[in-house]
Amino acid sequence: MRFQLQCQRRSAYRAVALIITLASLAGCTRGELEHKADAYNQAIAESNNRQILLNAVRASQRAPMSFVGFGDVAASPTFSGTAGGTFNFDPLGLTTYNINPTLNVNGGFTSFTMNNLNYAAFAQELQRPLSPSIVEYFDQLKFPKELVKLIFVQEYTLAVQRRQRIASEAAVRCRTRGNQRDADICAAMERDRDRFYKAGCQDFPETHGTMTVLNVGRDLCAMVTFQTFVRQLRLLEVELPFKPRTSQAILYYLGELIAAQNYSTHRFLPEVLIEKDSRRLAVPLFEVERAAGTVAGAAVTVSYGAETFFIPTPVFGSNEEARSLQVLDLVSQVITAATSKDALPKTSTVTLVQAR
Repeated sequence: MRFQLQCQRRSAYRAVALIITLASLAGCTRGELEHKADAYNQAIAESNNRQILLNAVRASQRAPMSFVGFGDVAASPTFSGTAGGTFNFDPLGLTTYNINPTLNVNGGFTSFTMNNLNYAAFAQELQRPLSPSIVEYFDQLKFPKELVKLIFVQEYTLAVQRRQRIASEAAVRCRTRGNQRDADICAAMERDRDRFYKAGCQDFPETHGTMTVLNVGRDLCAMVTFQTFVRQLRLLEVELPFKPRTSQAILYYLGELIAAQNYSTHRFLPEVLIEKDSRRLAVPLFEVERAAGTVAGAAVTVSYGAETFFIPTPVFGSNEEARSLQVLDLVSQVITAATSKDALPKTSTVTLVQAR
């Protein structure tokens, strides 16, 4: 009798061990799902960055833009297991057995959707002017003040007399340079004017009562003119009303910055004034290079027209850290806001791309 009980206990232990094994494998399924969710998240982020850069490259060559929306994952995770076997008994209990457990695990990420966004509703959202309050919003988030102005402000329109007064008051302030802040801003304006004259640029007289200061990135003369005005306003702590860009115009502006570095007559790397350790430093605004082949170690890379365009990985934390990825962050947020559900194509057919 005691021997029979011992055999039954052993059988029970084996059954429990089998259940624990199956349960642990279920945990593996959860881990697989979490891993794939993380991978999907990263893939979407990288795809968004590449889409912004690719459209900026197209804009730099005056080519049409194109957009896709990355949709939902179609997931059908399954988990099943069996523990078939043969068991032989005699009057005293279990004598021999053969257990054949099987387990089927499927993470279930079989497809995801991509929507063609080249439709009227999405285009209209991209062409809608942004609210001027967006500058204040990103200022409150402590984004570099000049970076926000360069990305979002399309132009200033003001009376010529006021423009002249601002320039005159800024010149007086730069002669005194009463603190480090003023000294840094004035030094940046001096460097800009030096580049301005070396490139053969010149100021043209205004013949009307009002004037418009355009924010253009392709041409050094125009960009220096706008940046000088923005820095004069910053020096004097003056805020003026402005015309904001549209989301589409921001992408065109990024294209101008790429053209400035790669195609312009006087190639230059656009810079932005940022605050770091109580100083104002000039660093690259949106750095994009091109190469003939594959580039290793880049932050973002796209291929267009048999060339590779890439954003070099910034030297994070250094005084020369380029703000290219921060610019992508700003633009991504604006594009995301424009990609509402109402802007998606109203069709019953979507493109399924099989996951690998």
